Amino acid sequence: MKTEQKLELMKTLFNPTTVAVVGASDKIMKIGGLVAMNIGALGFKKTVYAINPNPRYENEKVFGVKVYPSLDKCPEQIDLAGIVVPPGIVVDAVKQCIEAGIRAAVVITAGFGEVKSKDCQDQTQKLIRIADKAGMIFVGPNSLGMYTSKDESSPLFLGMGLMSLQPGNLAIISQSGTVGTLLCNTMKRVRYFVSSGNESSLILEDYLEFFSQDDKTEAIALFVEGLRAGSRFRRLCSEITETKPVIMLKGGITKAGARAASSHTASMGGSIDIYKSIFKQTGVMHAENIMQFMYLVKAALYLLPLPVQDPLKIGIISAGGGFGVLLSDLCEKQGFDVVDLKKNPEGRNLIEELSKYLPFYWSHQNPIDLVATIDFNLLPKVLRIVLKHNIFDIVFSQTSVVYDQLVNVFQPVSEQGKEMKQMIAPMLEGMVKDISKKEINSCLKFPDNKVIFISPSPIFTNPAFDKYDQNKILVYGGNPEIATIVLKKLYEYQTYLNQRNKLKEPIND
Repeated sequence: MKTEQKLELMKTLFNPTTVAVVGASDKIMKIGGLVAMNIGALGFKKTVYAINPNPRYENEKVFGVKVYPSLDKCPEQIDLAGIVVPPGIVVDAVKQCIEAGIRAAVVITAGFGEVKSKDCQDQTQKLIRIADKAGMIFVGPNSLGMYTSKDESSPLFLGMGLMSLQPGNLAIISQSGTVGTLLCNTMKRVRYFVSSGNESSLILEDYLEFFSQDDKTEAIALFVEGLRAGSRFRRLCSEITETKPVIMLKGGITKAGARAASSHTASMGGSIDIYKSIFKQTGVMHAENIMQFMYLVKAALYLLPLPVQDPLKIGIISAGGGFGVLLSDLCEKQGFDVVDLKKNPEGRNLIEELSKYLPFYWSHQNPIDLVATIDFNLLPKVLRIVLKHNIFDIVFSQTSVVYDQLVNVFQPVSEQGKEMKQMIAPMLEGMVKDISKKEINSCLKFPDNKVIFISPSPIFTNPAFDKYDQNKILVYGGNPEIATIVLKKLYEYQTYLNQRNKLKEPIND
C-alpha cells in the first residue's frame, strides 16, 4: 500500500467515531476485559461495541458496552476494530473486519513475527497479504495498543495496561509497550501514543510522518529497537526537527540486546554508531538510558527554545554548600558558564539585594548558598530576586517541595522523638504547599527565564511535582547529573537549529 493511502486511513485510526472490541470479555484479568474497560476509563464518549460470539454474552453488556455476536450484527458502520482474540483466529477476525467494511484495526494479540516458527511466520505473511489486498491498515500485531486525543473531548485508549492519560502535545511511538507505558505515565499529558509491535502493516516511519503533520504535536518521542525504512527515517527526521524536537532511545545496541529485539518485535537492532551518525545529521536528540529519556522528553517540552547565548550563563541557588559545589562542577564539565557575580555588571546589585535577606556570612557569589537555612520560605524569595535581575540564561534551584515527605524516613526510637515527628509532620505539609505555590508563581511571573528545580529526594515521579508539570516547570528528583546532561543535549539541538537557520538566510551582495 502506498504511503499516501496509509496516511489517509490513519486519520480514521486516530480519530474514530465508532469502535469495536473483537474478543471483548467481562473478566478484567483477561486482555479482552482490560481493553474493553480501558476505552471508557480514559474518557471515550463516542460509540463502542463489544464483539463476542459466546452465547453467555447474549443480551449482555461488558463494562457498560452492549455485546454483539459478530461485527455484521452491529447497527452501524465501525471505523476502528481492536482485535484481542487468540492468535489462531486473528486472521479470521481481520477477514470479518474487511467484510464489515472496516479499514483500520489494532491487533493486540501476540504470537506472530516475533516467533521464529514456520507456522507463525506463515500466519504473519497471510495476515499482511489479506489486509494489504483489502486496503486495510493495522497497528501490531503484538501491540500494547494505542491512545489518541486527536478529539480532546473524547480521548481513546484502545489497549491493555493501566494508564492515567489526559490530552497533551506529545506523540510517543514505542516498539516496546512497557517503555511506552512508563513514558506515558511519567508525562501524563499525551497527544498520541502507539505501541507499534511487530509493525506488520504500519511501520514506525508511517507514525512518525503522520504525527509530524499534526499541528498540536509539539514533540515526538521514540523508543526504537530497529528500523524498517532507514533512509525514510533519516529524511523525515531531518524535516521534522526543524519545527519539532525528536527524542529517541535506542534499544538493541549490543549483541544480547539485538538478539532480544529480534525475539521481541522481530526487529533488527543495527549499529549504534550508524544511529549516532543519523542523530548528528538530523538533529535528533539521543537519550543514552531510560531515565535520561524520560527527562529529555519532558525538558524538550518545557524548556525549548533555549537562549542563543554561547556558552549558556548558569545561576545556582543552593540550600547547602555541597550541592552548589557539585552542580558547579557538573555545569562546567558540560561547557556552561557558572557566572562570576563579582565580574558581572549586574552581579553586584544582585549581591547587594540578596544580602538584605541572607546572613552576613553567605558566599556573596554564584552559587548562591543559603548556608543550610531552616527557613523554607527563603528559597522561593531568593529565586524571585534572582529572576528579577535577569543575569542568567538558566537557573538551577533546590526546592523544598518534598521536605514533608522526607519526614517519613525519620524513624526515632525515643518517645520524645516520636512526639516531635507527629508534631512537625502536619506543619511541614502545610508549609511545603505554600512554598510550592510561591516557587511556581515566581516562574510564571518571569516566563522568559528558564528555571530547573532539583529536589533533594531521589524520586522521579511524585504527586508533589504535578503542579509544576501542569505549568511546564521542570523538577529533577535528586538527579543533578542528569539535569546538566539533558540541558547540554537541548543546547546542542538548539545550536543545530540555529546553524540550519543561518544556512537559509539570504546572502546580501
